[in-house]
Amino acid sequence: MAGNVSSDKAALRKEAENRRRALSPEVVQRWGGEVQKHLAALPLFSDRIIRAVGVYDAQPFEVPLAEFIVELSSRGVQCVYPRVVKGTRELVFHEVGETWARGPFGIREPPSQSPRRAIDEIDVFIVPGVAFTRDGRRLGRGAGYYDSTLALRDRRAQTIGVAFDCNVVDDLPTEPHDVTIDFLATENGVIVTSVR
Repeated sequence: MAGNVSSDKAALRKEAENRRRALSPEVVQRWGGEVQKHLAALPLFSDRIIRAVGVYDAQPFEVPLAEFIVELSSRGVQCVYPRVVKGTRELVFHEVGETWARGPFGIREPPSQSPRRAIDEIDVFIVPGVAFTRDGRRLGRGAGYYDSTLALRDRRAQTIGVAFDCNVVDDLPTEPHDVTIDFLATENGVIVTSVR
């Protein structure tokens, strides 16, 4: 892609955001259920011991994860949620009990006093995004929190992007700090984006 990478990303982000926000709640739930089934069936969740999985609390237009989280919990896998660290471009992951806090962007997040998991103790990260490519490139919402945080993960930790197929694109501009994903799950299945 030619042009300024930041402006290219902004234009693509707007287009992709419009596509996913145009989906009806019924479609989000139906397709989201399919994504979660594909995630739960991934061999990495049964072939190895997983200490913790970094998940997220979905907004109405994002791929929901509630059923997947219940399934992982039934297998004894701990799910931890991101919290924004004010003044940084970093996420920290915590357990969530009965209560939530409201983050700086209006998104629910764990309270700061809830038990925290170190980044290098998380074996799999479920990563939201506005758009993805089949070769593992990701376009986030522009703040850089996931890129900064995932750069600190254990080198063996796996990353799985989740999106609806309408937000899988052929090309995305990238910058050196952009982190790629290992798998991409959509309502149509799971794509292996890299060989580890």
